[in-house]
Amino acid sequence: MSVKYFVEVMEPKTHIVKVRVSFKVANQQQIECFLPSWSPGSYLMREYAKNIRSMRVLTDKGEFVYFEQTTKNTWKIDLEKTPLKSSFEALQVEYDIYCHELTVRTSHVDESHAFLHGPSYLLGIKGDQEAPQIEFKFSPLWAKLHTSLEDISQERSRFIYQAKTYDDLIDCPVEIGCHESDGFMHEGKEHHLVWYGESYPHKNDLKKDIQKIVETVSGHFSSIPYEKYMFITHFKRNLYGGLEHKNSTALHFDGRKLVDRQMYVNWLALVAHEYFHTWNVKRIRPKELGPFDYQNEAYTTMHWLTEGLTSFMDELFVLRSGLCTLEEYLKMQTNNLKRYFSTPGKKFHSLEQSSFNAWVKLYRPDENSLNSSISYYLKGGLVFSTLHFDFKQAGKNINDLLDTLWKRYLDNPQVGMETKEVMEMIEEIGGKEIRERFELRISTTEDIDFESYYEKFGMKFLWEEEKAPYLGVDFSYQGERVVVEKVHLDGPAFKAGINAKDEILAINDMRILKQDITDFKKIFEAQQRYSMTISRLGTIYKLTFDMGTQPRVLKQILVQDEQKAMECFH
Repeated sequence: MSVKYFVEVMEPKTHIVKVRVSFKVANQQQIECFLPSWSPGSYLMREYAKNIRSMRVLTDKGEFVYFEQTTKNTWKIDLEKTPLKSSFEALQVEYDIYCHELTVRTSHVDESHAFLHGPSYLLGIKGDQEAPQIEFKFSPLWAKLHTSLEDISQERSRFIYQAKTYDDLIDCPVEIGCHESDGFMHEGKEHHLVWYGESYPHKNDLKKDIQKIVETVSGHFSSIPYEKYMFITHFKRNLYGGLEHKNSTALHFDGRKLVDRQMYVNWLALVAHEYFHTWNVKRIRPKELGPFDYQNEAYTTMHWLTEGLTSFMDELFVLRSGLCTLEEYLKMQTNNLKRYFSTPGKKFHSLEQSSFNAWVKLYRPDENSLNSSISYYLKGGLVFSTLHFDFKQAGKNINDLLDTLWKRYLDNPQVGMETKEVMEMIEEIGGKEIRERFELRISTTEDIDFESYYEKFGMKFLWEEEKAPYLGVDFSYQGERVVVEKVHLDGPAFKAGINAKDEILAINDMRILKQDITDFKKIFEAQQRYSMTISRLGTIYKLTFDMGTQPRVLKQILVQDEQKAMECFH
């Protein structure tokens, strides 16, 4: 089926995008169309159809055609119920959709720009779509359009593109506006840089550093699987995140923080993370992740591969690119390990369970998430670090696994992978013992001795064992008022029956305000009993609790043998 899309963004202040989908009809009397409920790479049902304002169906002769909505995000066009006066060749579905949510997985339109995320605004027609075309028309106030779609425009004044399939069409985000743009060539391939938003003055050379990351990451593989790649970056206050696409990525970051060295290194790791997904996830993937059913959840137990491996490699790529020092890299690993050690939920969910439950756990965090599950990004990355250590001891490298995974994809690109295949690769590279150890770490909740791994490669954990008071809660604030946001499993607050959403009014009958939490270590003492007055659901309660002692915290990973440590990570 030949499908053409016409997209208009003429009044951006209304946040409305007008879409017309035209397609020829053969002998079908009923045609179904749909809007995806989720985006590949982001495992949450986002129900994009909620943003459709109006819809109508016409023939190419202008006659209205009967259609009805059959589910929350599908519509059925029924020609049998349509008394037409004249013959026709094609149908047109026209609809308005509201786009005003600035994330990497939604569309955002205002007077400053338009960011169009395919799954959130482009209807699909059930059945095979052959080389769909899309044309954009936008406000004359804007001058640029960037996308990784193939440009087939014959005139400079028109913006017409083509994709191989509907999957490829919606996998290419679009940035329209007066944004800055730049680029570079690598291995004869175009790499485009698109910048929307603001940042404070800084001394970093983003173009040069992104090019270095591209060179480093692509150098780990035997081939580069695209002809053109696009980095679309939004610099806005408090933004952070990214979403991978086959030939591009959308990145969010707080541009004000590029001046801070640690934050800039984090930004580079984000760039490396999303760019590495070009190979791992968009091509190397679990069998459940493509071809996609955009209307239902795609369950997999293998996000330890999709995001765990990527989370280990992203910061490693920054180190291997020479864009951070060994000490900076180890500081990132210290922070990762601190988060892992302080997550009680690691006792209950294996990596496989965390992966399978992504749709209701990771992407829907609540007050108890910390106590009930573990991020497959976080633990997955740490488990792959132990696999790399094991490989190094066996005279191998994580690079050997990347090479084997890529060869498997090239041999059979249409079919995703199963856990058994990855385990067989690990055994072939490192041996049966290494495979069994890794298999145990993704399928169980057993403790992992990370410290001994680092010691074998010339590094040492430095622990901070402060005898400071500890309550075991995370706070939020409503003005000066103190509210419990999360209660840590088995901590003093948990044992005392303190709940999330409790407002702490007083301790030992003295009023508690925001400044008192800031001064927590100065005014309270460990191993002492206190009374607490709280407000819970509008009722005042009084309870007692025993102040605990701060658990030991990983302070730093010290380098004792720099040569040995550097060799370990290369």
